[in-house]
Amino acid sequence: MPKKQKAPLKLPNPVNSNPSHDAEHVIYVAGTGGGKTSAVKHLGLVPKSSQAVFFDPYRNYAGAKFQGQMCHGTGSRAAFVKSLLMARRRGQPFKLSYIPENGATSEELEFFSSVVWAMGNGNAAKLHTIIEELASCVETSGKLKGKAGELLRGGRQYGLVVHTVFQRGQEVPKTVTEQSSTWWIGAVNSMSDAKWLGDKKGLDINDIASLVSAKVNKVKINKPIAEYMLVRDGIGNVEKRAFNCQTGAKLSLNYR
Repeated sequence: MPKKQKAPLKLPNPVNSNPSHDAEHVIYVAGTGGGKTSAVKHLGLVPKSSQAVFFDPYRNYAGAKFQGQMCHGTGSRAAFVKSLLMARRRGQPFKLSYIPENGATSEELEFFSSVVWAMGNGNAAKLHTIIEELASCVETSGKLKGKAGELLRGGRQYGLVVHTVFQRGQEVPKTVTEQSSTWWIGAVNSMSDAKWLGDKKGLDINDIASLVSAKVNKVKINKPIAEYMLVRDGIGNVEKRAFNCQTGAKLSLNYR
């Protein structure tokens, strides 16, 4: 007998549309061991004093401190909704993780996104929304549908800042890449990945291909140092740097 689908939640729409908010969505893309999750934790694109909520299928954040503040996690849908609503009402910085019972699935992502969308408020503090393992939750490289897509297309005006984490840009919907103004790019797995990123952001393919992952550096120099490029809106607005994935220390490329 097929598993019965859970009924969709009846949630309110976000409030107080505020078009003055800047577009701040962020992409983190790199191969295995490239430092994506560490970049979320340490580089400050999710500010230390922010309100932040995590789609956390692999428990990368739950039960640990995020920039000095404990990230509380729950796998209960009811507890997640209640905790997020109360935290938003308090108006103070918080870090809250949803650990999907069924893992990184489209249905779990839609639940998470629907709850976050309902918490949007253009006149309140921004709500940074981190989505791990996005590619595992979607089945198209076209338009991202549902509330996950709405977060990216319309979230800006309600103070929702979406951070998406994945390994290959070719595997995620174009909604994600077209709506994200900042790209963190770490070491990738293949020249085809480097070419795709180069074409999308107008970067030299060799610059991308030359990035060294934390995984490789841990073997070479016994330090988990990841090289990366940070690409923001505007021609030539590119930084190439490195950081220690364990300590978060930012380094120049002369670390060698």
